[in-house]
Amino acid sequence: MTTDTSTERDPLDIALDAIPAFRTIQAANDAVQQRITALRSGGGAPPVDLGREVLDALTAGEPVPADLGRRAWEAQQAAEFQKAELLVLQGTEARLKNKGELAVRAGADDALRALRPVLDELLDTARPLAAALRGVHDAQSAIDRGPKAVAAWSGFNKLVGRYASIRSAQYKITRASVPGPAITIGREHLDFAAVFPVWSEIANVTEVWPEWQPGRSDGKTVPPWPVLSPHKPFEVRHDREWFLWVLTHPRVRLWLPTLGELRKAYADQRDDARQRGGKPAKRVTGERLRRPVRVKGGDGSEWNEYQDAATAAK
Repeated sequence: MTTDTSTERDPLDIALDAIPAFRTIQAANDAVQQRITALRSGGGAPPVDLGREVLDALTAGEPVPADLGRRAWEAQQAAEFQKAELLVLQGTEARLKNKGELAVRAGADDALRALRPVLDELLDTARPLAAALRGVHDAQSAIDRGPKAVAAWSGFNKLVGRYASIRSAQYKITRASVPGPAITIGREHLDFAAVFPVWSEIANVTEVWPEWQPGRSDGKTVPPWPVLSPHKPFEVRHDREWFLWVLTHPRVRLWLPTLGELRKAYADQRDDARQRGGKPAKRVTGERLRRPVRVKGGDGSEWNEYQDAATAAK
């Protein structure tokens, strides 16, 4: 399978191209939609006003057209044929929608794998810029840093948008591969929204956040990544701050998993966290735990600054 990593293409299109069955169904659906549109518009031909035709003939001293009855009957039949065809096509439309959903579900792994080189290509481009933007939070601080930081600041937003579109495509494909609102992991049925965010981006969540405990959301254990609320640690935004953080954190391992890989990673790390009972995993000797503290700039902008956990708690 040839993978297209062109930065000009929509990542979702690249992913769906990896599911030929879906593209075939999509083409069939396009043909159905075109025919439905034509039927609803009357085929483009203006309706014949037979009554007006009879009136014009009589007022001109001419007889009633001899084929009037046949033409009226044919017009009625044509209308009935169009209604019948429209009903059939609407049923076909529903069937194609169902077949398309099944095709995406069956080909989701291939689609997600097709996105991996797209993500890798972006990360290779973005990492040098992210390194140049360490500690830069606004245009002025970029200017103060120098030309390299200014160039990185100017070009980084486009990369942020590209990253968000890749993750959006990943979400749509993964979500389509899960029938219903719940994702089954072992014997548990968890809400999809509880498993996909962050876990689908960072392969080693509990290594990055060793204090995480399943089911705990009291805000006392704050994740190391940018969040708007400590009570919702897995609600993140794919903005400039998030992308800079995942690119520059020394432990983060970015990935783009299949549904099976996501299930296994979540289950393994959840089980490990439960066994540790809330105790942090052993860290490298001398490593200092850092936590985000929300700060505001003079221009109204906001960002997180990372401080030692002991300092941040004061």
